[in-house]
Amino acid sequence: MISLNREKNFVDDYVVFDLETTGFDPKISKIIEIGALKYRNNELVEELSILINPGCRIPDIITAITGIDDELVKDAVSIADALPQFILFIEDLPLVAHNSRFDLSFIEENILELGLPMIQNKNIDTVYLSRKYIKDVYNHKLETLKDHFGLTYSSHRSVEDCLTTNYVYQYCKNKATVNS
Repeated sequence: MISLNREKNFVDDYVVFDLETTGFDPKISKIIEIGALKYRNNELVEELSILINPGCRIPDIITAITGIDDELVKDAVSIADALPQFILFIEDLPLVAHNSRFDLSFIEENILELGLPMIQNKNIDTVYLSRKYIKDVYNHKLETLKDHFGLTYSSHRSVEDCLTTNYVYQYCKNKATVNS
């Protein structure tokens, strides 16, 4: 099982990642997009963006939210091709995600289905961090935080959500440094 220890130590080398899926249950829903941004010394050094053909129809509600439809993914790679690329990309770096339990549950389910070695990366959950360091918002959803900070990234696409997540991570990191 992937470690869900909600790493509390801030790091300078890490990978921010985000998934788009066909639903909320990793046992029946499918990953349709993986986005990941690799940071070294807090600087973006590499990007991974993969659309995935889920092998099933994408629900209309998911298309309405993400803009990802069956036509967009019809020639995309399968999860069997995409997941090894993601695992290679992340190396052994800590993973930063907003609500990491959700995204990691999909990664873990697919690793098990494909018979791949389980990843052991530590993870940092920006939901946890935002609740600790950002007090003046009515909830800690990524879109709420994006609006709170006046960020102009789009929402519900993996790489754009990674950019917002990284902003939240760096904000919390700076706030922790100032308060220590």
